[in-house]
Amino acid sequence: METGICRSNAETVDLSLFKDLLLRSCGHAFENEREQTLSAALCRRMAARDIDCLNSYHALLMRDEPELRSLTELLTVNETYFFREPGHLNLMVDKLLPELMHSRNHNPVRILSAGCSTGEEPYSIAIMLRERFGSDAEKLFRIVGVDIDSTAINTARKSVYGRNSFRGINQALLQRYFEPAGAGEYSVREELKRQVLFDVVNLLGQPYPETMLIPDIILYRNVSIYFPGEVQREIFARLAAILVDGGCMMVGASETFHHDIGLLSLVQRDTLFFYKKTPGIVFEERRASSRAVLAPESTRKYVSQRVFPRESKTEVNNSPLQSSLQGRVDDKVINIKENFDKALALAQNKELDKSLEILEDVITQDKRFTKAHTLKGSLLLTMGRFEDARGVCETIMEQDSLSLAAHLLLGMIARQNGDEEGALKRFREAIYLDASCWLAHFYSAELMFARKETKRARSSYEAALRVLEKGSMNTLGHTFFPLSFNAEQFAVICRHKLSILTSTRIKG
Repeated sequence: METGICRSNAETVDLSLFKDLLLRSCGHAFENEREQTLSAALCRRMAARDIDCLNSYHALLMRDEPELRSLTELLTVNETYFFREPGHLNLMVDKLLPELMHSRNHNPVRILSAGCSTGEEPYSIAIMLRERFGSDAEKLFRIVGVDIDSTAINTARKSVYGRNSFRGINQALLQRYFEPAGAGEYSVREELKRQVLFDVVNLLGQPYPETMLIPDIILYRNVSIYFPGEVQREIFARLAAILVDGGCMMVGASETFHHDIGLLSLVQRDTLFFYKKTPGIVFEERRASSRAVLAPESTRKYVSQRVFPRESKTEVNNSPLQSSLQGRVDDKVINIKENFDKALALAQNKELDKSLEILEDVITQDKRFTKAHTLKGSLLLTMGRFEDARGVCETIMEQDSLSLAAHLLLGMIARQNGDEEGALKRFREAIYLDASCWLAHFYSAELMFARKETKRARSSYEAALRVLEKGSMNTLGHTFFPLSFNAEQFAVICRHKLSILTSTRIKG
């Protein structure tokens, strides 16, 4: 069977219905390069169900929850291995757990691995606890691993792993806690299996099962990077809500800045960061008091809206008046989008004043249209109107303190004004928000190069070049700004500066 979506030379297929469904059901976004992953998964599942029409397959997904789960599992990234990123694990076992045990009055300490994939993380924790507390670990701790992918959870329950899972493990631990289970495979010993419980859970679904509730420590590492910002905040808020007072949550190093939204206290121990739930504060009150905590209406629908609506409710709110009002709203949205597209086309054609004029009208109609503010800021920066551009960025930050474009624009404005430290601060924040932000890496490198800080300049140029060479030179320029950047030209500059740094000794 060959569907339109599977033909290599077929024109672009509209996947918006599938993107919306997956965003509502599991929180995953499939834009830009991830759209190809979605296309491949749809092709596989449609072939398996002998369906050659996208609309027919979408209709099946809307009424068949197991099929939606099968599609979701094809789209889930399960890259993990034992003792991955051990810094947080060591901090937890050596320092945080002893502190928590002291306050738990001999009750078991609960540890939750949220997004555990095939189980390597929770079993790594179990091994470390055995190493530190011996056989008492089984009664001192309760470990739960959850993941949306039922195939991954089945692998975790079987507890048989191949060589790729052991690239971070000490050979002595391999012999102590695993048994040979075939060619190049090892099975987790029974005493560890007893200590870990696995369950299939959608972190965006509700309600959470009882096994997940009131954990003392949550490990939520390298999971949220696959979610758009509003979904990241929604899931983080839900996990923070079930965390016991005084409990800790650990996220991946590149995800730390994303979640500093006022829900939990960000704590630093040595060079590591984690979040802590401050005792004595009612969580719902804290949520209501933080401007960054409450998700917008467009976000809350992801949790509250049923993916599989009941047949009896499909007729609700279908009155002529309701339809008329909805039509007006839809027309307004279309008009705003059309005007923004015109402004973008004018900007790309270097007609900056005309583009700004249209953008003012767009922003008047929708003050929370972040892309319009971002384009306006880009235009003002290009025109040398730095203070006006700064004001636009401040507006963006009021709406979204984690806006990558705003941080990057502010860094470029600071650089133009000669504020090197301010620029570096903003570029570092942009890199925290997205490690693949090559413009932030590049401009950081330029500042370090001018300062003759060799190592830091080389590192930043190399980081920028890695991203540029990995992606498409035709699309990378649009990653952070609506205006086009010549990515190929930036790559050439990076290579040139690296050759200078290699051949010339610059005092650091």
